[in-house]
Amino acid sequence: KLLERRYHSMHRPMSSLPPAGKCAGWRDVDSFDDVDNFEFPFESDFSERSVLSCVTGGHPGCARKSMLSLDPSNSAWELGASRSAMHFDDGIDAHQVGEGCAALLPCVQEFTDAELAHLEVEERSRMSALGMHLAALRATWRRHASKRRRVARELLRRRFASSQFGRVLSDMLLPFLPAGDVLRWLAASPAVVAQHFGAERSLVVHHLRGVSPSLTLCAACGVAARMHWPAVRSIKIDLECPGWAALTAALADRRSVELSELRSLAVTFSAERSTASMQRWREVAPSLLQLSSHLAASAPLQELVLTDLRSADILTSILRSCSRQLRVCRASLIGPESRRQPLELPSTGLPVLECLMIRHRDFCEQRASRQERLTVFAAPLLACLNSIRRPAGLRVLVLAGIRVDGTREETARLLRGLHSFSGLSAVALRFSVPATFGSLLPLGALLALRRAWPKVGLFALGDMSVHGFDYWPEQMTDFRELYPHGQMPEPSEVFLHEFRHALATQYHKNATTEWERMEDAEQSFWGAVARTLPAMPHSEVRRRVAELFPSGL
Repeated sequence: KLLERRYHSMHRPMSSLPPAGKCAGWRDVDSFDDVDNFEFPFESDFSERSVLSCVTGGHPGCARKSMLSLDPSNSAWELGASRSAMHFDDGIDAHQVGEGCAALLPCVQEFTDAELAHLEVEERSRMSALGMHLAALRATWRRHASKRRRVARELLRRRFASSQFGRVLSDMLLPFLPAGDVLRWLAASPAVVAQHFGAERSLVVHHLRGVSPSLTLCAACGVAARMHWPAVRSIKIDLECPGWAALTAALADRRSVELSELRSLAVTFSAERSTASMQRWREVAPSLLQLSSHLAASAPLQELVLTDLRSADILTSILRSCSRQLRVCRASLIGPESRRQPLELPSTGLPVLECLMIRHRDFCEQRASRQERLTVFAAPLLACLNSIRRPAGLRVLVLAGIRVDGTREETARLLRGLHSFSGLSAVALRFSVPATFGSLLPLGALLALRRAWPKVGLFALGDMSVHGFDYWPEQMTDFRELYPHGQMPEPSEVFLHEFRHALATQYHKNATTEWERMEDAEQSFWGAVARTLPAMPHSEVRRRVAELFPSGL
């Protein structure tokens, strides 16, 4: 077959090939090894000999090159055509001769320009045909891949359908949903199944963040009836949204709402000072008070966030209802209506409290002469603090814009009781007794109170206030303002900055003299404080509380 193909490629008729044994030099070829010794029976003194090299591999004895003589009677074009046919069209393929010829190498130097142009056109057409064939293969591959995905989805559907859980879900799985998306959908939340296939088709929501502004009262009553409230873990109410006002009203109309899993509650109202805003508050306030009664029934509330409420009654009611497990209380009150009644803390105390931050402010446009402070009594505040089971766990005690009222004895007991809370990172208290510290505490007790708060870096005493933070308040001062040299201050510098004014005005003593009288062990406390001051960050109380107690509310 090898000889016949090569002979045919040189345009020699197979009929002109002499039979075996009839001509000199012709003999049978039984194997590839005989090719190297074979000579065609052409009688010619042809001097120019063109050689074709056939690189073979894989067959024993085929690693050599076969040298074949060409017929000199062929013309140059026939020779070129035969070469092109041999090398590109009728070349011996490995799959045709087992593991024989692997490639045919053309001798392009012997072709004319016309021959090369002809070969280029032929190769370009072959490449185009191969490209079309590859495109067809790609389309076939895509069809088979799509079919495989459909089969995989069907297998997955049947596996689910064979189980009890799958029988519930099999009708919901859309046929065009990929298998991976099906698994992710099933793992997203068990509430999806309960919401659509519950016994009473109740709505199961774990974190209630928002409602539609177009929610009407009638629709809100339907939502309140269908909602599976024992599954709710957090609620974020924005009373600027009419839908939330409708939903809170619907909850207030219900006889009972079981909130046995509620851990976090946030209520936000508008800070706008207008008649319409005040009217809206008067409409929603009764609903919020009724909500606090639902909380008192079963809610293990741990985090409470109230923003810009117009009345302290809501805060007082919720604190009284959820005092047993409340850890974090962040509340801000705004407007003169919120300070008409003193802030009442629960008589049962707050046993697990870690953060108590209550802020009161008036509207920005209100005259300063009419701006007053919300009040809280010293005795209930001390009783509430003493009820904390782990005093060192209290991190924040900030009553901003609030005055602690009480007799001199009650205020003195409160100040002495603050020694127990060694874990404080932020403290801000204002008292009603003039010259509070000099008239109520001896100097030794005041210094001991300061040393009881090692986490507090910035400590400031006013005539009737005490402030301490583990950060630099952005609106009060910073490190460069207190220490212009910009380096770590000396312990004596820190002590003088903290007590110079209070010692001079309330105790009538010199701060430098008192520093020199202290022992080294006492002075070492201010040395530790001095090392922390340069690295303290700039912040403000709300941001710092959010860092200490991360929350999604």
